[in-house]
Amino acid sequence: MYKTMCIALSFIFLSSCAIDKTANIEADYIVENVNVIAMDKPVAKNNMAVAIKEGKIVAIISQSRAHKINANKRVDGEHRYLMPGLADMHIHVRWKPQTMFNLFLAQGVTTVANMWLLDGDGAIDHLQLRDQIAAGEVVGPRYLVGGVFLGGDFPATLAEVESVLDEHQKKRIDFVKIHDDIDSDIYNAIIAGAKKRGLNVRGHAQRNKPLKNSLSLNSLEHMEEFLYVSRDTPFAADNREEFLSDYRANAERLLDNKYRAQVVNDIATSGIYVDPTLIVYKMVGEWASDEHLAAMRNNPELEYLPADVREHWLNPATNPYQEEGFPLTKAEVDHNLKILFLLTKELHDAGVPLLTGTDTFGTLVPGLSLHQELSLFVEAGLTPFEALKCSTVNVANYLGEKGKAGVIQVGARADFILLDKNPLIDIRNTRSVSGVYTNARWFSRADINELLESARHH
Repeated sequence: MYKTMCIALSFIFLSSCAIDKTANIEADYIVENVNVIAMDKPVAKNNMAVAIKEGKIVAIISQSRAHKINANKRVDGEHRYLMPGLADMHIHVRWKPQTMFNLFLAQGVTTVANMWLLDGDGAIDHLQLRDQIAAGEVVGPRYLVGGVFLGGDFPATLAEVESVLDEHQKKRIDFVKIHDDIDSDIYNAIIAGAKKRGLNVRGHAQRNKPLKNSLSLNSLEHMEEFLYVSRDTPFAADNREEFLSDYRANAERLLDNKYRAQVVNDIATSGIYVDPTLIVYKMVGEWASDEHLAAMRNNPELEYLPADVREHWLNPATNPYQEEGFPLTKAEVDHNLKILFLLTKELHDAGVPLLTGTDTFGTLVPGLSLHQELSLFVEAGLTPFEALKCSTVNVANYLGEKGKAGVIQVGARADFILLDKNPLIDIRNTRSVSGVYTNARWFSRADINELLESARHH
């Protein structure tokens, strides 16, 4: 009996010690009274607290135990929803980088990937910005940078391929971007050389070759690219009218369930990621429409764009999609968008990992366009949770950071947002950003309002 009592008391003592471990945790921040969406399942865990130390999550505990953690700063989450920061994996920083960064952060976008090293006509040093953000010298989201566009006659030789890839590696460029059709031997050398160097290759489809050639990329950019590449018939590369004819025939072919299933299977078995950028394709139709373009002048969100950018895109005389002879109408874009929705849903269901990206050009407002993209994912048939995974978990996996980012768990990078409303119920609630923690810095509701105001009055 005595021995049994000792064992029981020992168990109680050890259990209490395990619980009391929180008392030994020192934290830089603790965010209290939050509902945690960890992104491991489609639920919010209520009445929780999250502690951060040196940029990492060190504890996720019930609010009732939060007082045991010694933190330098305590943030009252006011029963808001805490989830990983969002990612826009396809952007172009072409104007006022700080303004764009402020807008991304204010909308809860804490990771972005700029697709071209020369965006901004060479006047912006994207690699320097990346390093300054990482060092905390510039306020902005985590900034990934692609290299120069590859395609056409560049690189021209196998030796030049090696030189270009060496330059990527030397400058620590984050990924290779293939923009245009390119010679098969050069293309294969880029893929092989990048893999040898540990570089991801992202790009458009090789339209003058069968689909399988494009599936050796690490990620294919734009769901619309599947309109321009066939499983078996290369598209006309140099003749515009023939290309348009080929693309339109292929679009209709993709409406055939059997053929589309073959395309989906090809993609699913390749291991490629796909970044749909549905919102920018949808906007092509709106930019091409006189009526919709005119209506954009009444959109208050466009106040966040610089006046010259806004006017360039809202003026039919300078908007390139309003040029005489532009081949697409809004009706055709809307028709094709339904095909892209089918592909988005079916690729997701087949296990193809999707990313979220928006292109952020034209009248698309940085950050806001990511919320629009998420809404289109849901319109295509994904659940809000599935759409959110594409902007968090999938991005981390793509970047080789599985379990270290894109989730709320102990040991993961502290990179999260607070939302006033639950995004699992309505994806539009991702717009209710009222707190951001990234790069060891907390942005309160007041800070976010300041970021937005600075963009409006740039």
